[in-house]
Amino acid sequence: MKEIQQLLELAYTYLQGIWLRRRYIIITAWLICPVGWAYVYQLPPTFEASSRLYVETRTFLEPLLRGLAIQTNSEDEIKMMARTLLSRPNLEKIARATDLDIQARDEKQFEALIDSLQKQIKISGTGRENIFVIAYSNPQPQTALKVVQETLNTFVESRIGTSRAESIAAERFLNSEIADYERRLMQAEVRLSDFKKNRLNVLPGSERDYYSQMSSEVQRLDSARLELKELETRLASARSQLAGEEPVFGIMPFAGSSGGVATQFDERIRALQGQMDSLLIRFTENHPDVMETKRLLERLEQQREEELQVLAQMSVDRPGQGSGFNQNTVYQELRISVARLETEVASTRVRVQAFEARVNDLESKLNLIPEIEAEFTALNRDYDVTKSKYEALLNRREQAELSRRADASEQDVQFNIIEPPRVPLTPSGPNRGLFYTLVLVLGVGAGIGMAFLRSLISPVLSRASQLQSISNLPVFGVVSHTDKSKILRQVRLHFLYFTMLSGGLLLCYVALLSNEVLFGRSAELLLRVIR
Repeated sequence: MKEIQQLLELAYTYLQGIWLRRRYIIITAWLICPVGWAYVYQLPPTFEASSRLYVETRTFLEPLLRGLAIQTNSEDEIKMMARTLLSRPNLEKIARATDLDIQARDEKQFEALIDSLQKQIKISGTGRENIFVIAYSNPQPQTALKVVQETLNTFVESRIGTSRAESIAAERFLNSEIADYERRLMQAEVRLSDFKKNRLNVLPGSERDYYSQMSSEVQRLDSARLELKELETRLASARSQLAGEEPVFGIMPFAGSSGGVATQFDERIRALQGQMDSLLIRFTENHPDVMETKRLLERLEQQREEELQVLAQMSVDRPGQGSGFNQNTVYQELRISVARLETEVASTRVRVQAFEARVNDLESKLNLIPEIEAEFTALNRDYDVTKSKYEALLNRREQAELSRRADASEQDVQFNIIEPPRVPLTPSGPNRGLFYTLVLVLGVGAGIGMAFLRSLISPVLSRASQLQSISNLPVFGVVSHTDKSKILRQVRLHFLYFTMLSGGLLLCYVALLSNEVLFGRSAELLLRVIR
């Protein structure tokens, strides 16, 4: 409680010291306020032109083109355009379009003009609604209107120009990449075609690859070997049966001449001759089947000649009985069967040899298969990758073309001007009333500070407690001034001076505020008359 009382006494002492030095308040205020008010009064009026723009990014085409054309985030793009609208190239364009560059006499002044435009042009958005407000203040209302109008045009045109430039650049890039991948694809197709031509018989993944060919040839070889074994068994059985039969019987007369005798080889010889004619039509004389058939035909003709000689010799050895012998039909059938089986065995043996040669040839290529498969896989992988990239680029180009046509239809992003650029009838600044008040507060505050500082430097003792706190000595009494009435008159006179000067200062402040209100109304009427 004592500390609070001491603090209150200290505050009262300071306030009393300021009040005793109140002349410094009024002197400082009269020194500062007129100068500040004169500076504020001579500030030129400024007119703020503004415009409101709504950017519609959700159009009817968006759901229709989803998945067919390249969709960009229009909202982010618009916000980025708003942030980059006040770039130096755009500001230079705005300055030249509004003739502000004429005011700049050299490059330094032009740079200062661009910097001032960058600070004074204000662009603000309202968030998710995509509503942008463009504002600019200038002493000349028409200049402010031109700057806002040109900034608005730049904002709209930059979207169209940027979209067209990006579309052209993307189309140029896609065309160059498509040409490059088309060249790569053609080269890959040539390499793959050459590889297939050289390795067609062992290509994995073809109609008959190496392993399927190997399996097929082995099966065919086993089947041919089994068939050969069966034919050889049948041939051996037929030969054993033939050995137990007599070639002829002596029950019918024999002509005695070979020209009229029919042998068991005649039918087979005619069949082989027909087969030979058929083979010669299909193959040359050096073909294995043709040579084998020719060999069998020569052998049958030789056997026929031998049988005719045997019959002729029997006719000579047994005169008068030769006519009684006749051919044994069973013997002839067995001979025909043996000859047919021999032909089939020979033909099957040729096929077995051909199959064995084919299997041996495939087995000799076994070590080349991994290398060929790796090379073919690499070629296929390169071809597939190049083809997929090429098709993807073609698809992208079609999407880009569709997007470009959508942009050209001016339905991708729509700019709706809610409020066209306009200038209010009254100046928007400076706010002289606020500035006048700030100058008054500053002057009075500076005066109070001067009075407080003076009271600290040269304090006035008005109570015994002050003297006791300063000297640390006991105070036994207080002696009054002998001419107290004179001092009171001086105090009242000083208070009157203070009141009059303070009132004069306030009257000046009120007059300035009234003048500001009247000037604003006059300017509004003047602008209405001009318009």
